[in-house]
Amino acid sequence: MGNRIAGAGENPFIVTSSLTKVYGLSGLRCGWILAAPGLARRMWLLNDLFAATGAHPAERLSVVALDHLEQFRERARALLTANRIVLDAFLDSRRDIECFRPPAGTVVFPRLRLGLAHRDPEVFFKLLREKYETTVVPGSFFEMPRHFRIGIGGDTATLRGGLERLGAALDAFAKRESV
Repeated sequence: MGNRIAGAGENPFIVTSSLTKVYGLSGLRCGWILAAPGLARRMWLLNDLFAATGAHPAERLSVVALDHLEQFRERARALLTANRIVLDAFLDSRRDIECFRPPAGTVVFPRLRLGLAHRDPEVFFKLLREKYETTVVPGSFFEMPRHFRIGIGGDTATLRGGLERLGAALDAFAKRESV
């Protein structure tokens, strides 16, 4: 089979990864792509054309990080374990959102339940952002307007505070809209 990539024939695939989410090193902006050689080369050329100038210190730090991936992996694993407990407690306490809880990963994608969803979700996101100084990624970016994305890969205290503000905004939105 040599150097062939599975699926590189009639059904090519692309695999991406980075130091960003899994290892919690988003500031380094270091990622990689596994694809058929011709496709990988075209992507490389597009990146050269459209990417901003690389920051040499970040590139050097990425090389150091790659030499210590096991340490970053264990740190991320411990952080995500703690954050999943916080997230699960929050989700268990809410009846106004529903959420598939993936067994792994750094993001969740809750959905506003029908009681709130018939209202404009963008009004809720604006309330959350302006009154509660908390931002989620609106589902409209993913063609799923009732959903929103929450990242759980950061500091546990920050996540806890963000979820508290999210809960307060959900409560205020439900009261405001039911009047």
